[in-house]
Amino acid sequence: MVKLKKGQNFHINSLRRRLLLWLLPAAFLVGVLASIGTYWGALIELEAQLNDQMRYIAEHVSVQGGGQVTMVDTDDQKKHDNDDKADEVLLQVWSNGQLQFTTNAALRLPAPTAVGLHDVLVGARTWHTYVSQRGDKLIRAAQAKDARWEALASLAVHLFWPVLSLVPLLALFIWFGIGYGLRPLQQIASELAQRNVKSMAPIATDNLPGEVRPLVSALNDLLQRLDQAYILQKSFIADAAHELRTPVMALSIHAELAQRASNEEERQAALVQLQHGITRLTHLAQQLLTLARLEPEAQLSVPLPVELSGLCKMVIMDQIRSAEAKHIDLGLDHHETVVVAGDPANLRILLNNLVDNAIRYTKPLGKIDLAVHQDALGVVLDVCDNGPGIPEAERAQVWGRFYRGGNRTEPGSGLGLSIVKRIAEQHGALVSVNAGPEGKGLWMRVRFPHVVESDSVPSSK
Repeated sequence: MVKLKKGQNFHINSLRRRLLLWLLPAAFLVGVLASIGTYWGALIELEAQLNDQMRYIAEHVSVQGGGQVTMVDTDDQKKHDNDDKADEVLLQVWSNGQLQFTTNAALRLPAPTAVGLHDVLVGARTWHTYVSQRGDKLIRAAQAKDARWEALASLAVHLFWPVLSLVPLLALFIWFGIGYGLRPLQQIASELAQRNVKSMAPIATDNLPGEVRPLVSALNDLLQRLDQAYILQKSFIADAAHELRTPVMALSIHAELAQRASNEEERQAALVQLQHGITRLTHLAQQLLTLARLEPEAQLSVPLPVELSGLCKMVIMDQIRSAEAKHIDLGLDHHETVVVAGDPANLRILLNNLVDNAIRYTKPLGKIDLAVHQDALGVVLDVCDNGPGIPEAERAQVWGRFYRGGNRTEPGSGLGLSIVKRIAEQHGALVSVNAGPEGKGLWMRVRFPHVVESDSVPSSK
């Protein structure tokens, strides 16, 4: 198992904990700095406004003879109507609907009619007022509403700038914090990048964060399956090269014999052997291509309903000439109209290989019966012959590629039953090897677990 480098032991086995331990202090520090900045900004802005208010009061307070404090009307320059003074407060004293005192005679507000808070529209400007009563007098304090909003906006800007200025610092903390939190993923990527194409060893998961372990476990599972597929591919290529070497060398020898033949009879004999070798090599190549196409992980693209009795009749037509050449009785013994879901072409290859294998090893004048029926466990497809059979000790090995057992008198590739088993597994079926009736011959059985209604049979024939 591949282990991480020394010094990469993660004491914090959680991405969430790693990120929180980095980002929370950073966010707290930025929050403290932002609070300090907003405090100073608010202090400066409020101090300026409070100073203006004190100045405004000082400008309107006068001391008369005898120490009496009074308010002074500063209408001399009408300066309180300027924008620079828009946030100042207007003071008025009314009695019986008559204005007796105002801090700005240039501003004409209607007489108050009730005490409390009121909004008064004067021209295009709205004034926010408060009226209180002292005996027969009404005292009004007023301020332009837009001036209040401008003051609040100015205060908000002073509070916002410290926070905005700290955003880059917070982004920097987040950048490095995420990099620190995701460092285990970067180390896994680096470890995988250093591997070669043949390195399929699993990644160690001991010191990885809990959030990463499911991903690494899935990667390890994929690496294991890739390793198995790679081993199978190497084995297949090696076996294929070994099996192809013999017929290719035989073809070369027969071609050389045909060239060196001293008479026509020898040349014809060599050409006949050459033709047999070409036929065997063609069959072997077809079997190899079929086996390579049926990958272990391959799944049926779109399963179709296949009627097995009709499939048996088609395969009998495919193999009838080979059976007649050896005077073998090939037929469909017992059959029911039963439908299974699968690939019609692959199922035809499966049955053709079973029948072809039976014809090759059944002696002349022998018999091969096909049967289709349904029982409580599913659908059964049988191919039974009265040939030499397979010894019980060798039955577990017949599914291996290029395995031909002790009987090598008949030509063959040793791939037929391997193809049969692969197609059966692809369809979720079980294939078994047993002795024929009365212990003679061979009885091949394919059991399909799923049944499809016969009314849904397509025109796959």
